[in-house]
Amino acid sequence: MRIIQAFRRSRRLAELPAPSVPASIVDRLPDGVVELTSDDIIIAVNLAAARMFGRSDASLRGLRLSDVLSVTHPAGDSMALRTGGNRYHARFVRGDGDQRIAEVAVSRTDAAPSDGVASHLVTLRDVTEQWEAWENLARSESRYRHLFEGASDAIMTFDAFGRFTTVNDAGEAISGYPRGELIGRFFGPLLAIDALPRAVLEFRRALSGNAGQFETVMLRKDGERRHITVNYACPERSREVLCMIRDATQEKQLQLQLIQSEKMAAIGQLVSGVAHEINNPLAGISGFAQLLLADKSLTPDAHHSAEVISGEARRAARIVHNLLTFARQHAAEKASANVNAIVENTLELRAYEVRVRGTELVCELDPAIPDTVVDVYQIQQVLLNLVTNAEHAMANSARHDHRLTVRTRALGGTVRIEVEDTGGGIPPHSVDLIFNPFFTTKPTGQGTGLGLSISLGIVSEHGGRIWVDNVGGGARFTVELPVTAAGASAVPARRLPQIVRPGLRVLVADDEEPIRMALDRFLASQGHTPVTVSSGNEAVWRAEGDEEFDTIILDMRMPDLSGRQIFEQWRINRPDLSDRVVFLTGDIVSPDLQAFLAGTERPYLSKPFDFTDVVASLGVPKGRLRQRWKAS
Repeated sequence: MRIIQAFRRSRRLAELPAPSVPASIVDRLPDGVVELTSDDIIIAVNLAAARMFGRSDASLRGLRLSDVLSVTHPAGDSMALRTGGNRYHARFVRGDGDQRIAEVAVSRTDAAPSDGVASHLVTLRDVTEQWEAWENLARSESRYRHLFEGASDAIMTFDAFGRFTTVNDAGEAISGYPRGELIGRFFGPLLAIDALPRAVLEFRRALSGNAGQFETVMLRKDGERRHITVNYACPERSREVLCMIRDATQEKQLQLQLIQSEKMAAIGQLVSGVAHEINNPLAGISGFAQLLLADKSLTPDAHHSAEVISGEARRAARIVHNLLTFARQHAAEKASANVNAIVENTLELRAYEVRVRGTELVCELDPAIPDTVVDVYQIQQVLLNLVTNAEHAMANSARHDHRLTVRTRALGGTVRIEVEDTGGGIPPHSVDLIFNPFFTTKPTGQGTGLGLSISLGIVSEHGGRIWVDNVGGGARFTVELPVTAAGASAVPARRLPQIVRPGLRVLVADDEEPIRMALDRFLASQGHTPVTVSSGNEAVWRAEGDEEFDTIILDMRMPDLSGRQIFEQWRINRPDLSDRVVFLTGDIVSPDLQAFLAGTERPYLSKPFDFTDVVASLGVPKGRLRQRWKAS
């Protein structure tokens, strides 16, 4: 069989036409040259082709070119990547089994063969190493393209004129623009006007070969402002700038909320001291006003004047208390409360400001609304935000007959609070954005954009809703809270009814002379024997001496020894004295003070106080109380 195959091959070789190109010429060429018939049968190969295939020229002659070359890449992809005309790449297997890649160029011969059979030449070049390098480069480019497009941060490059040259997917997301609208465009219009000078300066630094970082504000296509952090470098000096841009808006929000929280904590500490200083003179004013009211010899006009003084003192005390509770940082604490009372207390904080602006304040409070479980301080914060926003809206409106309406009403199983103004309303395009953090319609520097977003969080945490409507030339914000009954354990504090016997000896320790004088005169008028001292040390000396006192009224703050320090000493060494203490304080909102008072189980009086509360405190029996009494 082999003999027959060899015979047939020898006949085919004998029938092949003679090469049209002399061997002496083609053998000098560095590239492989194969001459083919019109049927792609190999007529001749030069030395370089034989070396490339790893076979002798005799073993190649008579074969078809497709027997030694394949247009399929070893990886299975088509190799028919023609570089123009009759150029392509092909795979071949050397005689030793090594797989290689060749660049193939096909051309017709100029010389006519003597036998008249047309032929053409195929030039071959082994490009295996170049092909592998190209594949590695393609894989690397694909890998980095995936990294580029899949990066969570925006990656953008700019030419020397600040025009976008490349933008990844995150760049489209952060800017709101498709990359087709960015490529070739100057970056300036995407930045806030006040941020542009700094950005241009940093861009110039980058072009000079520097790397750096800065923060700025980007304007999205939809007009939303986003805080961004830009890290830049210069791959090609004076030609290209590479920027990695991270959306820092949420971080900025958290930072501002932290600053706001710290500011409120500082205000709480400041107001605590201020409240004590204000409540002391208010207690003196209120005390002497009550003494005047008890004087039966006063004329009607003088009695009315005393009533006005007493009422205004109480009003000032409520304002101080409301301001203190609003500014003080406290843990979330929900309890059954009356929404109307929350509204009234909040409006007292802003009533004067509303009136001096010439705004009519209208309260439409439904007296039939049920109590519900809320955090009083948080709901007060929501209302104060809404009222303040309404004031600003009306201040910027051209109208002169402004009206602020606050109403409450029950609706099904909910309680609604409505704050309505005549400030022109909210632009339609801003209604859906009004509760977004940092969104504000106020001029720069006049608002943080946090008030409504914080209010939304508070109302949502209560299981309620808040929304806004444009009505009657203004805006109406509605807060809807579910009606929730207090738990069985939520028993409201009550005052213990006591019958106070006359002739009690009462020690009063307070560093404020008007308060001592007022208590001294009142207690004496009630048939008691008061003894007043101006310091903590003197109170200890008198109480621990030979005198016997039925009640000891101690101010919580005195220059030498505070009421708290005295009580702690007596609780350990003289429990018979600590069981007779009634505390007097100008700040009952401090969490630390509240915890202390709750632990003593002794009554306390809040400055300014009513004399009826003083009388009730004298009736508390000696010994620890089973239920804490609080003067209201």
